[in-house]
Amino acid sequence: MPIFAMDDQPRQSALAALSARAVSAPPLVTLSSNGVVLVHGAGAAAIAAGLALSDRLDVTVVLSDGNAVEIPGGLAFPVVHGRVVSASGHFGAYEAVLDGFAATRGGPVRDGAVSRCDLILDLSDAPALFPAFEARDGYFKIDPADGVALARALEEAGELVGEFDKPKYIDFHPELCAHSRSSIKGCTQCLDACAMEAITPLGDVVSIDAMVCAGCGNCAAVCPTGAASYTVPTIDEQLGRLRAMILAFRDSGGTDAIVLIHDVTVGRPLIQAIGAELPATVLPFEVNEIKQIGIEVIAAALAYGVSGVRLLTRRAPKNGIAALSGTVAIATTFAAALGYGAEACAIVQADAPEQLLAALAALPGGVPSPQPSRFAPVGAKRGLLEFSLRTMHEVAPAPVALVPLPAGSPFGTVLVETEGCTLCHSCVSACPTGALSAGEDRPMLRFSQNACVQCGLCAATCPEDVITLRPQLDFAAWNAPRVTLKEEEPYPCVRCAKPFGTRSTIERVVAKLEGSHWMFSGENARRLDAIRMCEACRVESALNEGFDPYAGPARERPRTAADYAVLDDEA
Repeated sequence: MPIFAMDDQPRQSALAALSARAVSAPPLVTLSSNGVVLVHGAGAAAIAAGLALSDRLDVTVVLSDGNAVEIPGGLAFPVVHGRVVSASGHFGAYEAVLDGFAATRGGPVRDGAVSRCDLILDLSDAPALFPAFEARDGYFKIDPADGVALARALEEAGELVGEFDKPKYIDFHPELCAHSRSSIKGCTQCLDACAMEAITPLGDVVSIDAMVCAGCGNCAAVCPTGAASYTVPTIDEQLGRLRAMILAFRDSGGTDAIVLIHDVTVGRPLIQAIGAELPATVLPFEVNEIKQIGIEVIAAALAYGVSGVRLLTRRAPKNGIAALSGTVAIATTFAAALGYGAEACAIVQADAPEQLLAALAALPGGVPSPQPSRFAPVGAKRGLLEFSLRTMHEVAPAPVALVPLPAGSPFGTVLVETEGCTLCHSCVSACPTGALSAGEDRPMLRFSQNACVQCGLCAATCPEDVITLRPQLDFAAWNAPRVTLKEEEPYPCVRCAKPFGTRSTIERVVAKLEGSHWMFSGENARRLDAIRMCEACRVESALNEGFDPYAGPARERPRTAADYAVLDDEA
């Protein structure tokens, strides 16, 4: 804990309460390495790196400059020729694809050769083999001219033999995933946000490779359904820590608190360097990764009575903060609309203590809640997100019922052109959260706005193309029961009077078939009654009639030899 001034008792109490909150250990995944390393680069630098590692690792050197370098004799490891053009896998299980591969100088050359290894030391001048490569375990992209970086990489790589545990950062529940239904694409928030490409489509859901995941938290922050949630710590523990800190500050007489959320690698050194110069109203709140912060954290902090929330990042983050910026944009919209102020939440970017102090001074706090909440966070991510927003609305300085939101927000309503809707309920089948539902005993389409995550599956699935999305926070609708978007009288079976289907649909099908299809035209027009029957009566009618729907119209009798004989006689 950094050393602060002795006279800021409220903050000292807040940080003491925060440090007293223990968090559970996350689940772990185990990666195994046998020390097989592929060194890829040009000339003497690649061979020298192989020599430096050969006493600790099983080395293979791939020279990217063909026959331009003389290979020393007596090497304890193989040296081959080729270019590594792509790679996949993770630490302990990499596969590198080589083009122009030749096992010996002047030997046969082929493309598409595959090398399996545990580590890759990439000294080539080609682009990195992976996105966000700095966070990829077991992959080192080094400029051989940078002697310090190369020495550090060689030292680290030499130790990567054995079994290693890493947190399983994301707890994923596929049954909540809204990625797609019936091969129709819906939500792609996590796929778009993952810089590591650790997330891939897997049928109607996505798959998160825990071996590749570096724990940035982007996917958990943007997941609208709560299918992906962060484990370091879990969201209820995170909000519990936040609550303990803010309430201790308030109970000790502190006011106008600014929560400064920061991570270990960027924020901790800056805050330790600032020490007693940090304003007494600023409460540092350390998290594993700043990009794990979702809307629920900002909403809960405002509901607990702070004046503002600041999220600290580098001035030029290596893997970008697009998803975090989107989260803050949504939070800023509803905070401003509810009276917390346009500056209630913001990202501050700093690489030095003086930059951080200047950024904090330049951003005045917002308007704290006049009656802040003390709610205890219990439950899963989506439930806590909804409850945090409800509470933030209840204690807002200037609550309003409806807040329009930017596109991509995980809240909103659906608009249905009722004239074109046939109540086919394709949207109901596609909806992953149950926001859209059918009537139990009558043809109807019902909607619950607090369950809608704006995934777009309903609009993409609708065969009539009559559904559009509108992102918004409608607190009145959240507190209201399900609304009926469309309702029709059921159509009674013409034989048994059992209600089935919808009148508009049955009449539309009859109108399209009448006189336009041989099965329902002319003497077959009576068969239109089958469309007007329930499923049981329709089957009974077809069986009693003995009608074969595959028979088709009567064919002309084929000609035979006898027919041609008659024609010859007539001629």
